[in-house]
Amino acid sequence: MSRTVIAGIDGSPASLAAAEWAAREARRRRLPLKRAAWSTAARPPGSSTTPSTRRPYAGPHCA
Repeated sequence: MSRTVIAGIDGSPASLAAAEWAAREARRRRLPLKRAAWSTAARPPGSSTTPSTRRPYAGPHCA
């Protein structure tokens, strides 16, 4: 079974702190790090932002 550290990022201060912790933990454990980020900032007015319609963004450092 492969192990990976995963951090979800929504731009909030708490999620950014969690992503920093996840990066340190992945480095310490010598495991890959995956980050998943969601943003509703680019949505047109009135568009849905329910979890089923959000588009995940995988940052440039994602495995």
